[in-house]
Amino acid sequence: MVASVAALTSSGQAASYYEADDYYAGDRLSPSEWQGKGAAALGLSGEVNRETFRDVLDGKIDGQQLGTMRDGKLEHRPGWDVTLSAPKSVSIMAEVAGDKRLFAAHGQAVKAALAHVEQYMAATRVRDGGTVTRETTGNLVIASFQHGTSRAQDPQLHTHNVILNATQGEDGTWRSLEPRALYQLQKQIGAIYRQELALKVRELGYQIETGKDSMFEIKGVSPEVLDAFSLRSADIEAALGERGTTREAASAAEKQVAALATRQAKVAADPVALVADWRETADKAGFDAKARLALLREAEAQASSADHRASMGLQGEGAASRAVAYAAEKLGERQSVFSAAALHEEAGRAGLGKVSYAQITAAIASASKQGALIDRAHIDRRGAEFAGFTTPANVETEARLLRIEAEGRGIMPAIASPLAAAKAVASAAAQAWRSGFAWNAEQREATQQLLTSRNRISAVQGYAGTAKTTTVLAKFAREAEARGLAVVALAPTASAAMVLGEAVGARSDTVARHLLSPERSGDGKPAAWIVDEASMLSARDTARLFEQAERQNARVILVGDVKQLGSVEAGAAFAQLQGAGMETAKLSEILRQTNANAKEAVLASIEGDARKALSALDKGGGKIVENADRSERFAAIAEEYAKLGKASRARTLVIEPSREGRDALTADIRTALARTGALTGPAVTMQSLASKGLTRAEAGNPQSYEQGDVVRFTRDFADKGVSRGEAYRVERIDPAKAAITLKSESGRDVDWRLRQWGAGHSQTFVPQSLELKAGDNIRFTRNDRDANRINGLQGEVLAVDEASRTATVQVARGQTQTLNLDKARDQHIAHAYVETAFAAQGRTADHVMIHADSRATNLIDQKSFYVGVSRARESVAIFTNDRAKLVSAIGERAGLVQTATAQAEVSRPVAEKRMGAGLG
Repeated sequence: MVASVAALTSSGQAASYYEADDYYAGDRLSPSEWQGKGAAALGLSGEVNRETFRDVLDGKIDGQQLGTMRDGKLEHRPGWDVTLSAPKSVSIMAEVAGDKRLFAAHGQAVKAALAHVEQYMAATRVRDGGTVTRETTGNLVIASFQHGTSRAQDPQLHTHNVILNATQGEDGTWRSLEPRALYQLQKQIGAIYRQELALKVRELGYQIETGKDSMFEIKGVSPEVLDAFSLRSADIEAALGERGTTREAASAAEKQVAALATRQAKVAADPVALVADWRETADKAGFDAKARLALLREAEAQASSADHRASMGLQGEGAASRAVAYAAEKLGERQSVFSAAALHEEAGRAGLGKVSYAQITAAIASASKQGALIDRAHIDRRGAEFAGFTTPANVETEARLLRIEAEGRGIMPAIASPLAAAKAVASAAAQAWRSGFAWNAEQREATQQLLTSRNRISAVQGYAGTAKTTTVLAKFAREAEARGLAVVALAPTASAAMVLGEAVGARSDTVARHLLSPERSGDGKPAAWIVDEASMLSARDTARLFEQAERQNARVILVGDVKQLGSVEAGAAFAQLQGAGMETAKLSEILRQTNANAKEAVLASIEGDARKALSALDKGGGKIVENADRSERFAAIAEEYAKLGKASRARTLVIEPSREGRDALTADIRTALARTGALTGPAVTMQSLASKGLTRAEAGNPQSYEQGDVVRFTRDFADKGVSRGEAYRVERIDPAKAAITLKSESGRDVDWRLRQWGAGHSQTFVPQSLELKAGDNIRFTRNDRDANRINGLQGEVLAVDEASRTATVQVARGQTQTLNLDKARDQHIAHAYVETAFAAQGRTADHVMIHADSRATNLIDQKSFYVGVSRARESVAIFTNDRAKLVSAIGERAGLVQTATAQAEVSRPVAEKRMGAGLG
């Protein structure tokens, strides 16, 4: 039920495959149709002619021959097959129950999806001298072929859309297609198709049951019936399971490999006998002729009702505008600028079954005209520009933080005079020298700059491992406190705040918690707030922090590295402020690495030169391990990690960028550790609670919740009987009323109305299965000050008790805690063997093992590569699918984070600058 994209290997194979031997509508061949503006420009319409189709596959276009001559031989890729498949219930009602209306609905949905592809993904590459630019063309030549069965002979209504390798440029010349968007936005193509189909199915009188990612099924076709006709899906699921993944978690490449591995030969079947077999299967599954006909007749009656048609029309009128507003709010929380294509997809998801593609297009145009959306070029991870938008809220937030910083220049008294600052720094440097740690010139200058600054906002920009905390910040904090200032150590995460606080000898807190304290702290003293990992601070939180500093007349020192990963929420405030002229002391001399080659790799990663970085590892800074199979790479990492002694494992950091990959690699590591005897005794399986990471917009949407989710509120709602921090389980969801029934651990029901209270002060967690054994390393995933736990705090499981369902855990400084594994408070834990790059930022280890798949377009880039490599003091081992492709991927993906105000964007390579979809 998802879109699949496959490259065609030859024109002969493609022509014969798509024109023959499939069942549809009696004794006719599968219907075919030319589609796309490119086809229209060539005068192609109606059914696909065999000879013309073969010519276009061969690159013979409008008197031109497309392709490249290599060694005297013409090379031309024929095209790509984008297959769109209907939900299984739609196929069953069309093919088995005989509702021929669904064929037309499917065809209309396919057209909508292809229009989206053509508008946002059609592009070519144009060479001008030595420069190659990506030019959006907005036209495709598409040959569509509708089929009715899967290779397993299940009913499967689907259309093969052969996108020919040809598109017409602005100058009228036909060129080969640039297909990157087809692969990277594969899921988006499928979502657009399902969104349009969901509306058409409802217009035909059916009710639908919705799922994740715009998935849906027709209500009345039971799961048992769906399973009875899903032999092909079962084969693919089994193949993915053998590779240690699932359909939901697998990458597009992994799904394609599994599909090909389980692919059966095409078999010509008698259509009459096939339908008879299907109906017999449906009968056995409890969906007999009477039930099928009843569902069909009910839908037909509903569709013919004037009230139904009026209701559908009224829904669409307002629903599209609401869906676009919600989508813009949701996307705008995570990205300052988002692509128009992503907005279309997200709005379609929000209005699933209620709005059409055309209505969303109109609503986006209207919002743009009214100023609710602001046109802004979206820049993808490779530096190419695409059609996009930002929101007025994002623009206002950035304007606010920039204004406060600018107005705060020169208005604060200096902490120390230039002479006093110089003496203080000289004294600290001399003391450090006597201890064997000499200060460098940058550290001296940065400390003096902070002590003599008269600006409310100032910054320290330092590469990873420049010892900015133990030298500059520690000395600044001591001198500031000695002169009567209250110093507070802040960071986006509790663990980073704690480390900073201990290093500088100051009270620590998270930025989020600090923002909840509106009153001035420190007994009325003037205050200095040191904010570590400032690059990970969103524009919204930065603006709020600045506003609070302005109210309390505090000064703020932002500390971070613009080269490292940024905030998961919108904005790149730290880099934006530096670009706007914020006073910034800079540290570039890296001191962390004890291995010269490892240090060379870090410096190369800062430059974005992955080839040079890997070469440095080859010379002695580590190693690179290549293996095309992910499961084998994970097994190699697990075995290497498990062979280490306990002390060595504690000094080794394993990084995998995706959460799904982290969990899969963790399972392999635990299996390997069990073989070595590092994990012992009985295993206890518990339910752990993982954050769903909902945006504020999602928190107010009932579709974001599922039965069994656990909700905690960050403040009391006494009139509702809700206490801060208590766990409430989702029992029932009423989307129409935006109401959720919650049940407390004591068994009390709470009627939660999302539009009325609490949504903006809630955290939602999803239950996951977690196995614990003695010897397991775990980390706490939620702050709980009463229990002396912070998010990220790690511990070792000393023992588990099956009978009492408890675990004894040793945490920092030898302290032990006993966890009740059936209590929600103690379920905020996870295994601590593998970190994502975001979680690893700020960590230091002797050795680092990094899994880096070049195809992970949204996760592997220059920033994540630099973060991973720079964690290690001694050595780095990189496990990748393909070394050359990894080098290319990192070179192409700068990890750009945009700002809503165009003039303050982070610097990017001068590259492709045409408008289109917006890729990862």
